[in-house]
Amino acid sequence: VAYQTAWMKAHYPVEFYAASMCYDMTLTDKLAIFADDMRRMGVACLPPCINHSEAEFSVEPAEDGKAVRYALGALKGVGEKAMEQLVEERSAVGPFKTLEDFAARVDPRLLNRRQLESLAAAGAFDAVNDNRAAVFAGAETILAHAASAHDERNSGQGGLFGGVSDGPAPIRLPQAADWSIADRMAAEKESFGFYFSSHPTDRYRHLATAHGARSFVE
Repeated sequence: VAYQTAWMKAHYPVEFYAASMCYDMTLTDKLAIFADDMRRMGVACLPPCINHSEAEFSVEPAEDGKAVRYALGALKGVGEKAMEQLVEERSAVGPFKTLEDFAARVDPRLLNRRQLESLAAAGAFDAVNDNRAAVFAGAETILAHAASAHDERNSGQGGLFGGVSDGPAPIRLPQAADWSIADRMAAEKESFGFYFSSHPTDRYRHLATAHGARSFVE
């Protein structure tokens, strides 16, 4: 088994990592090890995205071949079942174009503020609004719009995910400057359970390299 696993990792690294991370999706410590190992091996791990991610880890085409797409269901506090429903809606109707479109189509009974905050902190909404601070702060507002759209669908002839005839009402997010790099890293750590896109020590990497320091994992 060890030989077969090593062969898979050597010849099909993207598929190997995606499958391994699916298996350990609830174990944050192991996901952090896999993410770090992918960086070391030069395997791309794309960030979570409401328009591209599946509920589980998946493989998708990338500029240099293939990449692992981070799972929505692996983020802390979001819940895999809720993310499966979100992915089903996206697959049936199409990508979410705006936050208003997202709120008009999701079932608010499957989401809460903590889930939206975790998605925002991880950058899953970047495709529709890249100000993570504003989306994070506006989680309650997004939920209120989702609940209103859900009530309208149920009181009229709309189906479970049907659109509102006059179009979704605009969502006014709180005025918030986007997070600094340090704040973004801290928010990602809270959502992923580890530093994902960058690490606080990265700013010192060139100094360490210049002094001949080597990573203990090499």
